[in-house]
Amino acid sequence: MPPVRFLLLVTASFSFACAPKPATTLIPDLDGSIPDAAVEVDAGPSCACMQWGNPRNGGPIADPLVELSGLVASRAQPGVFFAHNDSGDSPRFFALATTGAIAQTYVLDGGLASDWEDIALGPCPTGTCVYLGDIGDNLRVRTNYAIYRVPEPTVLAGTTSVPWERFSYEYPGGAKHNSEAIFMHPVTGRLYLVTKEDASPSEVYRFPLPFDSSRTATLEFVATLTVPGATDRPLTAADVNVCGTAVLLRMYNRLVELRLPPGETDFERIFSVDPVTVPFANEGQGEAVAYGADGQSYFTASEKLVDPPPLYEYRCR
Repeated sequence: MPPVRFLLLVTASFSFACAPKPATTLIPDLDGSIPDAAVEVDAGPSCACMQWGNPRNGGPIADPLVELSGLVASRAQPGVFFAHNDSGDSPRFFALATTGAIAQTYVLDGGLASDWEDIALGPCPTGTCVYLGDIGDNLRVRTNYAIYRVPEPTVLAGTTSVPWERFSYEYPGGAKHNSEAIFMHPVTGRLYLVTKEDASPSEVYRFPLPFDSSRTATLEFVATLTVPGATDRPLTAADVNVCGTAVLLRMYNRLVELRLPPGETDFERIFSVDPVTVPFANEGQGEAVAYGADGQSYFTASEKLVDPPPLYEYRCR
């Protein structure tokens, strides 16, 4: 798709009606240190939403995104998402519009895609980076879990190679876990992984700071969630909103939101709140969810069980 046409599509996709507001939070430096006192930061748009609308079909997702598993919104390029396929594809990801059109393909030359399952966006030493989770382990036998980090690319057109770093990790005690969900807090730069359990609630782990490609990091256990419940299917995706005040957790049969209580400054308290069920489309093999960069929307997508699969948008009422 020509660059001008794509930019017209994506620019029309979002309107930022929410003015930024100050917030007080503890921000660790990217080297892992945490300041002694809280500082004032720009929290971005207001993200408060108590009721979400029903799904709206934004358009068909184009080939070769035939097994869309990871989806995240760019915050610097309105209307742009970054997305990737499930296991079986090469090490690459795509720029995607809210219409489902693909503008650009990004290739990680020399990288591996053993089982990429989710994608996140967040701060890094170069500014903002895309984080790709090679985190899937259906048989619980892997010894090479990893996160890939790529500086957020500017969307142009065609196919391009991108620089990348690889951060290997393991679970505490050498445990094996399948995971299909990662997200990064937009201010602290903490990367969280959520496990995919077959018959019990998922667990949350965080990646220790600072990221170091020269060693294998040991994840830090954070919490056991209350989902999936006894009647739910496994958890397949997660995302955090641009304000760092809510988290979406996707299961095959349900989508829930965790909302940080007003005034709460400890983000990780969010994992102990009661989940709120929110609207979702019946997508069958739904494995992707992402908040919009405006703080007032979210999006879902499925693997290719229908041809072509749609990208669904949900707006705050």
